[in-house]
Amino acid sequence: MLQTEKEKELSDLITEELLNLEKEKSNLETKIEELLLPKDVYAQKDIIVEIRAGTGGEEAALFASDLFKM
Repeated sequence: MLQTEKEKELSDLITEELLNLEKEKSNLETKIEELLLPKDVYAQKDIIVEIRAGTGGEEAALFASDLFKM
């Protein structure tokens, strides 16, 4: 009976460790993929965005205003 309890604890520890390693593996794979992607040459440059109220009258103007404030 004592051996089975120890085996159960060991099994639980192994299962927990495997779950932690899977999470770490996933995080590392994501980081590697980001590092392998080429850098965007336009990423650090400024842009100009024009916001206009389209058709829709006052609601479109309110939406454009809210969009500008965001």
